[in-house]
Amino acid sequence: MFVFSGAVFASAAQTNPEQSKNNDSASANISKAVETDNVFGGSGFEINVDKISDNSATLSWNSKGLLIRYRVCKFDSLTGKWEEYAETDENLIDIKNLSANTGYMFCVFNSATNDPLGVQAFKTAIKKPALKVKEKSSNMIVLSLGEHSKKETVVIYRKTAGKKFKKLAEVKGKSSYKDKDLKGNTTYYYKAKVITTKKGKKLESKFSKTIKAKTALKMGLPSVSGKTKTFAYYTAVTARSSPQYKLLNSKECTTDEETGIRMYDGCYCVALGSYYGTKIGTKYRITFSNGNSINVILCDQKANRHTDSKHQYAVNNKDIVEFYVQKSMMPRAIRGRGNYGVLPQFSGSVVSIEKYMD
Repeated sequence: MFVFSGAVFASAAQTNPEQSKNNDSASANISKAVETDNVFGGSGFEINVDKISDNSATLSWNSKGLLIRYRVCKFDSLTGKWEEYAETDENLIDIKNLSANTGYMFCVFNSATNDPLGVQAFKTAIKKPALKVKEKSSNMIVLSLGEHSKKETVVIYRKTAGKKFKKLAEVKGKSSYKDKDLKGNTTYYYKAKVITTKKGKKLESKFSKTIKAKTALKMGLPSVSGKTKTFAYYTAVTARSSPQYKLLNSKECTTDEETGIRMYDGCYCVALGSYYGTKIGTKYRITFSNGNSINVILCDQKANRHTDSKHQYAVNNKDIVEFYVQKSMMPRAIRGRGNYGVLPQFSGSVVSIEKYMD
């Protein structure tokens, strides 16, 4: 509900009593228009609102008389005043940066005379879930839902290709959801909406955009533990035309200050045996027996002549994973031992290698 008692409609440029008197009259006209759900009768001015979302709306108007410029104002229910939102010479304006599930009142004024022409009240929609894929593996997809109040329930729907959406879960008070026990190398589709109640009335948002995510492919492991994680200097790759050189020396590739390992798109740069793939830029999720999982990107391939018959690990050091590093930034603990497995985040056996398929 909007209360207009004592509202002031004068612009900052108005200073004389006659203008204030006119604005008091305008206040009465606006109040009456709102109460009777009409625009200012007989003025030939019509104002409409459409394209209402959870954070925006579009105001448009028609008038028999031609005006050079309009002033659009928003009513502040706390101060009881109209606050200028924008001036325009068009008969349409996009209202942005609004709060979800909130009532608003806008008025269009004649910019030259400050006479009110029309008023429109509306309520923004309930905020839709902002679905994103936060994490995934061969049997799990974690969805980010966005921020929602404790009174709002996010209802999630899921389907696979060729199937219909079915309700998956109702989530309240959490910003993410873990969908477990999925099939590997399979594409899943998700959408969601918000349900809440106000004054005993059930309210629903529109559905979010449909997103898709493909689970990773779980790959086989060799008989060795892979506790040793070797390294190579990234500067040893010198063939400028090779995809390895281009990845390791691209602007997007940086060195992790903590470990000295080169990183690309949030992934550690590694070499793996050809069993796991030969396409430079392929990404994987590697899990260790200490419970940690890391994302890696293939920046080079272990030579087949240095690996076992299946090309899963290097025979000499029994290592599965080889990090590519910047020599000057390597931790001291690594330089003397040659094994990144001594760092807590990489310690333990390799218990899972999953290839991202998208």
